[in-house]
Amino acid sequence: MQKQIILIRHAESIGNAGQRTTNPAGNHLTENGRSQAAIFADSINEAPDLIAWSSYPRTKETARPLAEKFPDTPAEEWQDIQEFTYLSPKKCFNTTAEERRPMVVSYWNNMDPEYRDGDGAESFADMIERARKLIKKARERSERKIMIFTHGQFMEAIRIILKHPDAKAPELMRLFNDNERGKTIKNCETLEIA
Repeated sequence: MQKQIILIRHAESIGNAGQRTTNPAGNHLTENGRSQAAIFADSINEAPDLIAWSSYPRTKETARPLAEKFPDTPAEEWQDIQEFTYLSPKKCFNTTAEERRPMVVSYWNNMDPEYRDGDGAESFADMIERARKLIKKARERSERKIMIFTHGQFMEAIRIILKHPDAKAPELMRLFNDNERGKTIKNCETLEIA
C-alpha cells in the first residue's frame, strides 16, 4: 500500500460560526461542528494506521468520532500543527471575526513575513517553518495511512509549500494571501500530502 498522509480541517468551531472568542487556541466545536465530525467519521470505511490532532480542542473534538470508530488505531496529539495565530491573542481577547477585521487587513497589507504582532503571535515565516516540519515528520513516520486533524490556514500553507517547494517566505506569503489565506478550505475538508 502506498503511503497516505491526509490532513483534515477541524469541524465548525465557535470562531467559524462568528461567535465571540477569548483565545484562538481554546475554541470548541459548535453543535453543527460535532455533527460534521460524526458525518466525517462515518464516511471513513478503513481504519488509518495513526490518527493525530493539534493541541487545540476543536481538532481533538473533530478527531474523537473517528478515534472511537477505530479504537485500535493509535491516536496522538501533535505539537506545532496548530492554526496560524498572526494577531496577538491579548489584542483580540473577547472579539468576533468582524471586530478583528481591521487588524487582519492591516497585517496583510504590511506583507512582512518576519513581523510578530505581540505575545502569543507568530510570524508568517515561523508558521511556514512549522508546516515544513510537519511534512517532513509525517513522511518519515512508519505508518502507511496517517490522518491528521489540523487547521485551514495551516493546511493552505502546506498546499502552497508543496506547489512551490523552493519558494522563500516573502513569495510564499504573497501566494498564501492570493489564495485567500486558507479561507476556501471548508470544515472537514481534506488535503492529501503524500
